[in-house]
Amino acid sequence: MNKQNISSTQIRKDFLNFFAKRSSTIVASDSLVPSGDKTLLFTSAGMVQFKQHFLGQSKDSFTRAASCQKCFRTSDIEQVGVTTRHLTFFEMLGNFSFGDYFKEDAIAWAWEFLTKDMALPIEKLYVTIYKDDDEAAEIWKKIVPASRITKMGDDTNFWNMGDTGPCGPCSEIYIDLGEDVGCKKSTCQVGCDCDRFLEIWNLVFTQFDRQADGSLKPLPRKNIDTGMGLERITAAACGKKSIFETDLFMPIISNACEILKIFPTPETMPKFRMIADHARAITFLIGDGILPSNEGRGYVLRRILRRALRQAKIFGYNEPFLNVLTKTVVDISKTAYPDLSAKLENIQTIVKAEEEKFLQTLESGSDILAEIIKSYKNKKTNIISGQDVFKLYDTCGFPQDLTKEIAAENGLKIDLAAFEKERKKAQEKSRAAWGGSGEKDISFYVSLHKKAGDTIFKGYENFKTPAKVLFLIDDNQNFVDSLKAGQSGELILSETSFYGESGGQVADKGEIISDNFVLDVSDVFKPIGNLFVHKIKVRQGQIKVGDIAKTIIDKNYRLAIARNHTATHLLQKALQDILGKHITQAGSLVLPNLLRFDFTHFSQISHETLVEIEKKVNEIIMDDLPVTIEQMDIDKARSLGAMALFGQKYGQSVRTVSVKENGEKNYSMELCGGTHVNRTGEIGFFKIISESSIGAGVRRIEALTGNAAQDFVLSDEADLKRLGQILDCPKSEILTKAQKQIDYIKSLETQLLQIKNEQVLQDIDNYIGKFQDAHGVKFLAIAVDNLDIKQMRSLSDKIKQREKLAVLLIVSKADGKTSFIVSASDAAVSKGISAAKIAKAFANDIKGSGGGKESFAQGGTKQDIDIKSVLTGAVKYLGD
Repeated sequence: MNKQNISSTQIRKDFLNFFAKRSSTIVASDSLVPSGDKTLLFTSAGMVQFKQHFLGQSKDSFTRAASCQKCFRTSDIEQVGVTTRHLTFFEMLGNFSFGDYFKEDAIAWAWEFLTKDMALPIEKLYVTIYKDDDEAAEIWKKIVPASRITKMGDDTNFWNMGDTGPCGPCSEIYIDLGEDVGCKKSTCQVGCDCDRFLEIWNLVFTQFDRQADGSLKPLPRKNIDTGMGLERITAAACGKKSIFETDLFMPIISNACEILKIFPTPETMPKFRMIADHARAITFLIGDGILPSNEGRGYVLRRILRRALRQAKIFGYNEPFLNVLTKTVVDISKTAYPDLSAKLENIQTIVKAEEEKFLQTLESGSDILAEIIKSYKNKKTNIISGQDVFKLYDTCGFPQDLTKEIAAENGLKIDLAAFEKERKKAQEKSRAAWGGSGEKDISFYVSLHKKAGDTIFKGYENFKTPAKVLFLIDDNQNFVDSLKAGQSGELILSETSFYGESGGQVADKGEIISDNFVLDVSDVFKPIGNLFVHKIKVRQGQIKVGDIAKTIIDKNYRLAIARNHTATHLLQKALQDILGKHITQAGSLVLPNLLRFDFTHFSQISHETLVEIEKKVNEIIMDDLPVTIEQMDIDKARSLGAMALFGQKYGQSVRTVSVKENGEKNYSMELCGGTHVNRTGEIGFFKIISESSIGAGVRRIEALTGNAAQDFVLSDEADLKRLGQILDCPKSEILTKAQKQIDYIKSLETQLLQIKNEQVLQDIDNYIGKFQDAHGVKFLAIAVDNLDIKQMRSLSDKIKQREKLAVLLIVSKADGKTSFIVSASDAAVSKGISAAKIAKAFANDIKGSGGGKESFAQGGTKQDIDIKSVLTGAVKYLGD
């Protein structure tokens, strides 16, 4: 059976069909933002979405599953492109057993799929097992010769979920790609770091529970967790030596070569491999709702996008191009991930905006590097420090190889060893923080959820619900039997009417009562699954575990939230109607007194357009359209045009919220679990109060509804009336009168500035006579009244025209703040003077901040300082 021309699409399909025939439930890929584990930054393996299944906490009835999971890792990012097998984004084919089949079937089926369905040459396949796993060894010996079975240790062939908990041995299947791609060493064998032996499939046998003392206790339910990279099996099945030679990458590489007008060579191919991998990662990360930012997931996305863009910069290409490659990625992947096609316009807009922003950053980095080179030449030092190179790399994203190249053109070298040391320190710091998304540890609640199960939520229909007290937790996170008046803690009930914070909507507030107590509920959150945790304080009486109580939500608080939540749906629809279908939700916050809506859009929205959007939303509110909530199959919801949250994973049955026109037609329809009004008229009134940018390609609108919107308008009316009184004119003349006043004030300011400048020029002769000779330069520290930075700089420039070796420290108090500048002439800089260092030292002494370049720096402080005192002896800032 010849598989040399099989496509990756067919392999993905064949794998899932293979396990479907073996009674496995085929489960769709989870988002790259893990839906079931808030402690992880990204989905990094196929088993992540099955964590609850492995722990025996899932409600799903199936015990066998298979999936093709989107995965993202940066643990090997430095190897991406360098080798022919490492990736950041990849698809993991996996089959799983939760207390069902075990080693014998897992091994046999893996071998059958590889050798029969994929027709891999048996003589090229090798197997590794854990050194103490005799059971796996005996099974494998019936399939392959013992000479092709290698025993390995804990580092490679024993899997742990954590320091304690489920764990077990692994068995890996490798293919020999040939000596020509290996290290050529006589010791080369399975497990070597070279490219010869490619790991295809890892079979994990989760059969133990590691105890706190390190001992292994057999699990009552043994599990199977396997993972095989689609990219690797595609290369192996097609007889390729590199995963980048497959249909998953070649179209991207070809497109990149065409755009950059570079023909790939063995020397340049690593850069093209990196570009292809990162283009895939960027496309799928943004497709799952992650946006470039300076923290968390968004920061990782930003770094890999910039990393790919830098490769083109090295080739001399200075235009955005990754946004074009995302279309190629979508074309390759749309059969398996059809939702990507609908998101392509958004993805391209976001990527292009981020590319343009970074190219500007690179340009500014070049300016900073030019200053650095100038300062080193002035100091007659020909090696740029590793600290300076890394600072440029870390703050501007300026690559060290580009720094090295530009430095060499100027006769300088860089301290590469020191740079690598700085980078390693930063990497270690990054890895230390890599474990999670920044959310609080939920391990306590995972254990609690196992005991309590899901909370039954009845709050859609009922504002009051009887419930049983299951667990009480004090402020130190200890389980307690009771809490009395004045004490606070957390409460788990059998059921509740309180909405738990989720989907951007804040939780309900209210009280929980019985004959024996009254509790105030300040917050409700869902740390895992549908476990509702109520934050409470006992107002009176004493609550005990086992008590029967009644949950009562604050109806007015709930209605205010519902108004804002339904309004966000109307806002999104209005944005799409007016700005275009590229508008997609990128985040939201629904409070009782405010709504915030983040969405993908590439430019600022004009005031006129915002008015149009606001009018459209209010038009739907005044039409008093019905809001309908239905539970339906997700395929039906999509066919009806329901909008889903960017990157969110949904089950087969979904809750839809629709605003109906003419009783039948959907004006808007979204998948949503939040609380809403019954008719749009209940929103009352909608008012946009701000529109801003929160990142490349992402805008934010804040708005008010109901009483809050009315109060806002009334407040504006009152301010306008007061302004008319101040200007002594009717409302219709306020703008004209105000403009006249502004023009008059500006003319006075111009006259005042002219007077100040004339005064400064008169004082220059006095300043010239006050210079101090020190360190081969002329130093002057002076205090001036009510000058801003611009005016102080103008003064320093005029003084430097008179004194070529001038170094100036000028300080001024204005508007309750002290500002200063440090200015050094070119001749002074050539003697080793650094304005930036002087500014930093002076700022430190006045408890302020300051910085800049070698020739000019500035700063200030909010501290009330005695300027005369701090300038006494200021010559010390020149250094020893």
